[in-house]
Amino acid sequence: MELKPFVAKLVNPGEPLTAQAWNDLVNAVDDTHKFLEATTHVVRVRITNNDVDPKTVRVTASRSDGPPVEAVRPIAQDNHHVLSELEVGAYTIRAECAGFNDAIQTVQIGLGQGDQELTMQLAPARPIMPLLFGKTLADALTLTAQLGIAVNRVLDFLGTDIPPGNTGARAAESLVLLQQPPAGQPVDPSLAAQLVIA
Repeated sequence: MELKPFVAKLVNPGEPLTAQAWNDLVNAVDDTHKFLEATTHVVRVRITNNDVDPKTVRVTASRSDGPPVEAVRPIAQDNHHVLSELEVGAYTIRAECAGFNDAIQTVQIGLGQGDQELTMQLAPARPIMPLLFGKTLADALTLTAQLGIAVNRVLDFLGTDIPPGNTGARAAESLVLLQQPPAGQPVDPSLAAQLVIA
């Protein structure tokens, strides 16, 4: 949609405003409103990771001819990031969160196109510590090994060190009471996990 050419007509003090002049003014406001509706758009982004709080994710839209626009983060029960007032053009949508690789998608916004919704999945940059509480030590060590998480220390509730590579049958059936780092946290490869068993 294109705006009609604007002709500035000023009224001198004391001159009446004609019906035609008033109608021209109303039509100009209406055309401007329609133009803005047609050229500014909203993109709603939903992060699909169940193990990530959407409020900790930063979502931006950028294009070659301007600075990035940051999305409004989710509030209340809504789990969408909202990018508003985007003009027509191609955008790169980026989702960032600590411990995860950036997720990137491109979106094309066309003239008169309605609002759009995107779903994005973040891939962990490092293994995420699973919930080990209540699992047997044998199961916990198997799971962490499958995820590439090294366990360098196992303690029983009396504080006795148990070698993770040689736990013995009794310790292997003991239940995990504490873990470090906590469940859901990215594990730094330079640091190993620690477990306390019953």
